[in-house]
Formats: sequence, structure tokens, C-alpha cells
Amino acid sequence: MLFPWERYHNGLDALPFFIDTRNPSALRLQSKHCLSYGTPCDECAEIPHHVEHLADIACTPRAHTNYKFLGLAHVQDIARTYTEQIKQLKLQLNDSCKYMNIPRLQQIVNIALRNGASIHAVINKLEDALEGVYHPRGYDASDLDIAMLVYRLGGRQLLFALSQKLTIPSLCTLRTRSTFTVLTPTIGPICNEHFNQNIHAVVLSNLTSSTSLCGVSLMIDEIALEEMAVHFSKYDKVGSLCWKHSHLIDPVLRTYESAMNIAQKIHDGEVHLGKELMVIGALCFSWDEIFPILVAPTCKTENTYDTEQNLSRAIARWNTTSAAAQIRPVWSLATDGDATRCAAGHKLFLKIPLPQDSPLFGTLINMPGLNLFTGDNEVRLDFDFKHIFKCICTLLWSPAGVVLNNGRIINSMMLAWYLVWLPAYDEAAVMKLLHPDDPQDVPRAVELILAIIEFSKLQHTIVADSFSTDIKTRADLQSITLLSALLKSIILPFTDISLWLSKQVMLLSRYSHLTFAFFHAHQRSFMSYQLYYDTQTMTKNSMFCIAKQQDLDSHAPFFLGDVRDDPLEILFGRTCMIGGHNSVSSYAQALNHLGTAKDINSVFRHHPNLDPGHRRLKLMCQEGVDHINHEVWKGDIISGRCDLPLAWRSGRDAALSILTTSQLDSIHYSFAEHFNTPGIDMLRPFGDNKYLGISQDELQDTSDIPKLPPAVVAVPPLQCLETVLTQEDGDEVRDANVALEGEDDDDEELILNFQEALIDESTDPAPSTQPSSKFSMNPSSPPLPQGPGIQPDDYLLYNGRWIHKQTICRLVINKDFISKLLNRLERVRGGFMKVNKWINMSAGQITDRNLFLVGDIFLTILCSSHTLSIGVLRSTAVTLNGVSCASINITIMKALCTTAKITRQLLTIIPTHSTSSDIAQYCLWDGGYVTARSLIPGTSNSMERIVIVTVPGTLIEPVNPEMTFIHLHDDIDTDAFSQVSSGQSTWQVSCDALQAACDILWAKAVELKVPVKSIASVTPIDIKLFPYQFPDGTPVVISIEASSQLTASEGEHITMCPLCDANVLDMRDHIRRHILRALTNTPEEPPLKQEVGLTSPSAGRLPGKWGASTSTHSGTDLEQAASHIPKDRWQPSYGDSSEQDKENIPVASGSHPKCPALESTGSLPWASKQACTSLQLSLSVV
Repeated sequence: MLFPWERYHNGLDALPFFIDTRNPSALRLQSKHCLSYGTPCDECAEIPHHVEHLADIACTPRAHTNYKFLGLAHVQDIARTYTEQIKQLKLQLNDSCKYMNIPRLQQIVNIALRNGASIHAVINKLEDALEGVYHPRGYDASDLDIAMLVYRLGGRQLLFALSQKLTIPSLCTLRTRSTFTVLTPTIGPICNEHFNQNIHAVVLSNLTSSTSLCGVSLMIDEIALEEMAVHFSKYDKVGSLCWKHSHLIDPVLRTYESAMNIAQKIHDGEVHLGKELMVIGALCFSWDEIFPILVAPTCKTENTYDTEQNLSRAIARWNTTSAAAQIRPVWSLATDGDATRCAAGHKLFLKIPLPQDSPLFGTLINMPGLNLFTGDNEVRLDFDFKHIFKCICTLLWSPAGVVLNNGRIINSMMLAWYLVWLPAYDEAAVMKLLHPDDPQDVPRAVELILAIIEFSKLQHTIVADSFSTDIKTRADLQSITLLSALLKSIILPFTDISLWLSKQVMLLSRYSHLTFAFFHAHQRSFMSYQLYYDTQTMTKNSMFCIAKQQDLDSHAPFFLGDVRDDPLEILFGRTCMIGGHNSVSSYAQALNHLGTAKDINSVFRHHPNLDPGHRRLKLMCQEGVDHINHEVWKGDIISGRCDLPLAWRSGRDAALSILTTSQLDSIHYSFAEHFNTPGIDMLRPFGDNKYLGISQDELQDTSDIPKLPPAVVAVPPLQCLETVLTQEDGDEVRDANVALEGEDDDDEELILNFQEALIDESTDPAPSTQPSSKFSMNPSSPPLPQGPGIQPDDYLLYNGRWIHKQTICRLVINKDFISKLLNRLERVRGGFMKVNKWINMSAGQITDRNLFLVGDIFLTILCSSHTLSIGVLRSTAVTLNGVSCASINITIMKALCTTAKITRQLLTIIPTHSTSSDIAQYCLWDGGYVTARSLIPGTSNSMERIVIVTVPGTLIEPVNPEMTFIHLHDDIDTDAFSQVSSGQSTWQVSCDALQAACDILWAKAVELKVPVKSIASVTPIDIKLFPYQFPDGTPVVISIEASSQLTASEGEHITMCPLCDANVLDMRDHIRRHILRALTNTPEEPPLKQEVGLTSPSAGRLPGKWGASTSTHSGTDLEQAASHIPKDRWQPSYGDSSEQDKENIPVASGSHPKCPALESTGSLPWASKQACTSLQLSLSVV
């Protein structure tokens, strides 16, 4: 056991002999250099000496001998020794375990040794800490963050209590080791210094050496503000005056008259108190933290030019300071749907094409349809995706809904019928989805979108059934399937945490192409212009940001959720929370609350598990932290692994595969043809460089507008505001409005706010502060206020008494202040409870035969040219007394005095053709809708648009069409049913039933004395679509009597204007222009034959009914309203000739301003009467 077998090898430190172990009882040793055979050689003779030496080493090994050279017995002895040592150490540990419970043990030892303490002193300090005599305090970054959170949320008293109990830093330690956010107020016009100070104090001071480069997005929004002036002692100026007009006053209160001057300017409307607080913030993408860089009060009178200047200045200051170098330049500007900011952003950030030398050009040019216009330095406009989710759901909630496929309307009433098919939703749950109490509830909007997607997945069987007998349901489900594909493309990139960045880009591309096709087909019937602009802009900015990140650092991830503006809304939410959920505060309070909210955001950024989140800004209705953020995203979002052009083309192909299965005309999704045309892209679907959703009035050239408005000419005011502070007995101050009130008020004691009260309580003798040099120490003046913290510059001398400037602001400038009293909790919890007051989702029993449901087919009479015929329509909305209903009783709907109105789509039908009169003829629905010509705003082009009309319930006849199969009819052209979407089933209505309904409805119209020209008129793009015609052009249904009246009511067509002898095509528009020029005193070129307003001497000689109409009455109320005559000057519409010279309301009693155009023609009664006469004369010509 003691033989060193570890040395039995060939090499260094090896034994010099071999061992023969074939006979274990008699081992034989032989030298490795043995040369003899039989007798031992000299080398073998030395082996016994080696063995004796090994025996000595084995019995008494030397210290520190390597264990591998020891025998097994020695190793066992060493193990026993270590076992004994372990036992002894355990006993010692039990004696000293009491020291393990000492808080901050390591810190106590380190500090004691750093201070040179002895071992006994260290042990004594540890024993004191163990017994509770000494309380060690040591804080790391987490402790400081918790203390900051406690202080900012609960105040100094809560921090004191918790610092005593939980050993967190005190307020003194927090102030020493942490930095509080302090924002620079904007006093006067916005200037570069305001941006510079906030950027250095809020952004650059928080940078560390480990800060990584990332994208930056600017955000702008407003929050409510109390309209009250405040005095900033640090700047010795009055704040909270609107930044746009504050240059008209001096904000420094030098004398009491200075305050009077500011109050008079506010009273005259030249300067305004801030109604809201405009905040511009910078969001760093990878940091997920927003930094306010401008906080300015606004009066909400800014125009596009003002907003453009502010945004340009913000970007310029960010790039000029070291922020652009240490972080990155600005990539985009994110905002909500405000029209002024949208127009300013459009002008700033869509003005130049992307330069060819840009590193992004090679990537983005290979994405057909993507708009490549940017601003300076490639800055772009952006919209929050959550805002888009809410807008899309608002569109679905509306009765008008969205038009999809070849013209099918899907609205909340339609969705209510189908979403109840889902197992997880009953009628009450669907009601909450479609008509939530809070329209700003993002989780509810996302839940509705996901519910529609889930419903569409379960309906493939019905949609694929070409022989389905439920024609209405199948047509609805086909459109809902398209809607689901559209919604899935916009929602999944932001909610499915397993998606790769390439898949996200593909879905956004699919959404852009689907939206383009549907909008190109239906325009505003599918989506509003502004919403279309917002969605396409959001997609465009996402593509640019990914390309920017690839150029900046292709190995870094890009989180698509950073493309948003809700961090600013979160900051506003915390600001309101700091104020006790009061959504309004003074300007000084708002600055403090914003700084507090910024500090809270910083703590939550370091400890995201402490952030409860905001329920209405989450994407899911879940408590706790929102599960969708940078840390939990599972998909590969490394920017360099995403091939943008390939993903974009994949999205286009996916959109084409969806659109080819729809009934949409292929011209609308011919993307290659559209995007090869110059001037057409996703943001300009109709070319002509026309961006829909942007008002051209907002984009007018303002280059000649000066930076500062011209000086206001001093005009003596009608009322003079005068506030006088009087002193009685040296103790009280009165506030009297001499000029306006003229009466004595009760004496009131001078009331100080919190800051003033602190100064007022400091009455003990204290070393006085040296007075400012600007004060002239008059021997007769009282001594300046003295005491700790008192600034003499904060006081004004008035009637021998020093008064705090904030008191002067309160008593003089804020004399008429009324708090807005907008409590956030009451507004959020109770302000949206009346949203559903105009919606009645109670559908009743759908099996009730006397019930008319939304989506039912009905008949009504319509005019087209000189023909009155019957129309087959599909109802899309029903209103009763202004309330949208899912259903209505037919008896109530058709009552003579009903207020029910039905909105519907006019369907296209194809009649059968038969040579035999004995065979009944039918009209079959071909799956389409009647379209009309619609002009594209801002262009000379026009597009087809689905005809949607609204008729009263009295002129409606419900119809129950019968189902039929197309291939069973040999008397129709089956090629005309291409819009049935490969289906073989449709419905039909008898032609005799249509004619009978037309006669009944016309008889009812005659009974109700409905003028024939007041019946809805339809002008289809193809005259063969309506009135319905047989193949030979003969109308299927016509009312001869009504058509004769329509022809007779037209009269002789007049093309020559009797006032200027001009030949015109549209006489109504031409005469309207004459009337408007006369009412606005605009001269006519060339001069008229007679002035508008004078009775025409040739009225009786005019053709048609012109002369007769001018001699009977002065004009209807509608005509007088069209002429812009004030309502209190209207003439009676009908009456005796003796009443013609009387007014409806006496002239002296009218409170409305007089119309200069009417006054210029003479006395008001005569002018009003003659204007009405001329208007009736002109309208009769039309």
C-alpha cells in the first residue's frame, strides 16, 4: 500500500527498475539498464539501495509532498486529518454564527478597516450592531431608486417613516447622492436657450460611458393647464402666459403698473393665459425612456407655421448640442391625429426625395410603393400604432362601418350578429366590445380585433360552400374574412412575441398593400383620408427605422414597439397622478409634476417589475407589467438578419393571394402597374402628388410670414380693467374692481399661498439679506423684508408696503380666475358612460316576422334622370329618433308619423329574359352594387363609389327574396354573375312584385304629399345599372305618373343669366355666386345689368314659373338661410300681401351683428325683403 506506483512509468522521475509481478509471492526486480543474463550486473546490484530509500520515504514522507507520490495508506491518513479539522471548524462556526445576522457585515468591516480601527474595535462595532446599539447604513443604487420612488410618490413624510423602518436612504442622503429632474420654464417666446438648458439638464446629465447609440424620436402633445399666472422667483418673471403672444408684454414686474399692464393686455385679448401645456419630448429607442426638452404654455391658437417653426427648432437644437453626437440624430417625429401638427409634420418631413447617396437608398428603392420623401437629415413623420388601433375600432363601431370586397358594408350591427357565435362571448360581452364605455381603451380595441380574427378562422366551411342557401350570411362572411386578414396584418406585428423581424415586416407590407387596394376602390367608404394617411405613414416610418438601425448597428435588435408616442402619454398620466388625479394644475406645479414623473419613469426603467403599467395603454387586459416589451420578445429581431426588400415583396405576394379570391376589380390591386407610374405610391394612391388627409389650406406657403407678428396698434378699450390695492390700518389689503364693479367689497386679509406662507411665518429676527441694487432705498420707505430664504427682488412697494409679487399675480392678473375642476377619476370613470346613448343593440327575437333587421333586403322608390323606379336595397343602418338600432318593428317603421330612417346600399340586379308572356320574370342579384362617379379631392380625377342613400321608413317595403341557383336558369347570362365569387347560389325577386311595390309606394308618397323632387335621386356611373333594364333597354319597373311629373317639373332649361347675359351650364352655381358677391359687397366684373336685391322689372316676362314665383312670396326659410340672411331678419315664407312689409322679429330686439351687405342697401326691413325676393328670383331660374 505504500509503494509509489505513481513513479512506475517511463519518463522524468521514473523508477530505475522493472517489477515482475507474474509471481506475487516472489516479486523480481530488474534494472532497466541490465546487460547480463543469469548473474546480477552492477546496475541490478544497486536496486536494493533504491528500495530501502523508497521504504524510508514511504514511512516518513516529507512535508508538502505531492499527494500523487504518496501511498494509499498516507492518503487515508491525510483524509482522516481533514475530517477532524472539519469537525473543529464546525464547532468554531457554531460559536461565531451569531455574527452572521449582523446587517451590512461586510460594509462595517470595510469602513472600520478604512478608518484604521483595530481588531478589537471591529469586534466591538460588530457586537454593537448585533445588539442593535449601532445601526449601519449603506445604500446601493437599488436603495436610492426605492427612496426616490417613495419620495416622489408619497412625499417626505412617507420617506421619513420608511427610512426609519426599512433602512432606506433618508431625504438628506437622497439629495446628496441623487439628482432630481428640474425643467426650465418657457417664459416669453420659445427660443433656443429653452431647448439647450433642458437638453443639458435632462438628457446629457444622465449619460454614462456605457451608453449605446440608438435612434431618437421626438414627440409632441398637450396637457390641460390652469389658466393662472405665476411668478418665478428664480427668473423674476411672470410665467404661464402663452408663448405665441407673450412678446407683447414685459414679464418682469418692476412696478405695480407692470402688473396692471399685463392684466389689461389679457383683458383685451392681446395676450392669453396658457390653456394647455405643450410638451416636446425625446424618446431613445433602446432606452425606452422619454426626456422632456420643451415645456411651454399655449393658448391653442398656433397655426401650421408656428408648429413648423417649433419642430424645426427642436430638431436643430438636438443636432447642435452634443446630444446628436452622444446618442444619435433625430429619426422621426411621432404625434397623434392633431390636424395642425399633422400638416406641419407633412410639410417638414415629406418635402424632399431620399438622396441617392444616402446609405438607405439602395435598400428602400427596391421596395415598390414605399414613399421615399423625407425631411432634412432624413427625418420622417410617425403615428402611434395604438392610436391607429383605436381609430380602426372606432371605424368599426360607427354605423357607417367599412366598405370591403366589391361594396359590402361591415359595421357594428353586422358584427354583433356574428361575434356571438364565438363560445367565449355572449350578447353582453359583444356589446362591451363593440360599444365600450371608454373609446380610448386600447386593450378593448385589441380584444375586438382579435375576436374578429378568431371568428374568421371558424367560418371557412360556410365561405367555401358555393351552393350555400344563406346568401346574406355567406356574403357577409366573405367580407369579414377580408377584414380579418387586414386586421391580422396590423395587429400581429405588435402582439405576437414569437415573430421574427422579417415576419413583422412581411405583415406590415401585406397590410399596406391590402389597405391600398381597398382604399383605391372605395376611398372614404373604406377608411377616412386621415386614417389612411396615418396608417401608411406609420408603416413607412417603420421601414425607414429598420433600415436606419441596420446602418447604425446591424448586430443590435430593433423592437418594433418603439415606433410609438405613448411614452409621452404615460408621462402625462404620471403627472396627473402626482396631482392627486387632478388633470389640471398651474404652470409651476406642472413643471414640478413633470420632473417628478420623469424621476418615477427612471426608477421604473431600472426596475420594470415595480411598474404596474397603464390599463388603457396596454395591449392586453392583464394586471401587472405589460407582457409585450423588449425583454420578453422571443422572436429574432436582430436588424441585420432582416432582408427588407425580400420581406416587402413577400407581403405584396401575400396580399395578392388574398385579393385574387375577392370580388374586387383587379385594376385596384395591379400593384406593378400602379407603382411604375410616377407620382403613385402608398401615400399617394391616385397620383398627381396628392396626399389625401392633408388640408391644402394648411400647406400654403408661409415663407413671407415674419417670425414675430407686427406690433399691435394701441386702441382705447371699450372697458378698462383697473385693480387697486388699498391699505387700511396697515394690516389689510383690499381688492376692488373700480371700473367694472363700482361697489365696495368686504375687507379680506392678505392670503398667501404655501410658498408665501413660509415667508410670512419667518418673523423672528434674522440676518437680513443684502438688498438688490435696483431698489432705491428711500428713507421714507419701510424696511425690506428680512429672514432666511427671503429674496427682496420678490417684493414690490405699493402704498408704503412691500407686497409679494405672487400675491400681486393672484390679486391683479388672476383676479377672474376660475378653476377648471377636471377631476381625472370622475372624468375617466364617469365621463364615457353616455357614449352608448345613441345606440340600441337590443335586437329582439330574430324570428319575429314583424321585425326589420339591419342587413335585410327592402324596396323603395328612387329617381334617376326623369324616371321614377323601384330600387332593391340592403339596409346597413336603422335609426329611430336619432338612435341607431339593430332592429325595428315594421309597423312603427312604416307609420305615417314615424321618425325612422333607413340607410342602405343600392343593389344591382339582372332580370330574366323570356319570349313568352306566360312565364313569370324574375330579377336576380348578381352580387354587385350600383356605383356612381366620385371626384378625388384636390385632383381632376374621379373614381367609382358605392351608392348609399337614406330614406324615411314610410317609403319602404320589406321583401323576402327566395333563394335560387344560377345554373338552373337558362334565361340569363351566367357570365354577368362574376361578382358572386365562384358561388352558384343567389336570390331572386319577381318583377310583378317589384311593380306592385312601386305603385304602392308612389301612392303612399302622393298621400303624404311628398314632392316628387324630394325623393332620393341616383345618378349611376352606368345608366344600364339603374333603373333596372331588360336586355333590350326597356325599364323593368317604372311609375309613369311620377315620371311625367318629374319631366314637367324640369321646365324650360335656361342657359343665359338674366343678370349678366352669360351662357353657363350650371345656372344654380352661377346665380349663387352673384348672391354671395352681393352679400359680401364684392364688385362684379363686368358690372351686372341690375343689382342683386332690386326687384326685376322683367320678372313677369321670364319663361317658365319664374315670374309667378316672385310675386307670391319672399322666399322659403331654406332659401333665406342659403342667402346668409340672419334668422332674425327673415321674411315670412308664405302669407298675405299685406304682411310682406313686416319682419319676423323687430329690428331693435336683435342681438346679432348687423350684416354690412344688407345695411348698405338701405333700411334693414327693406333690404331683407329685397334680398329674399332676389334669391327667390334667382333660384327660380335654376
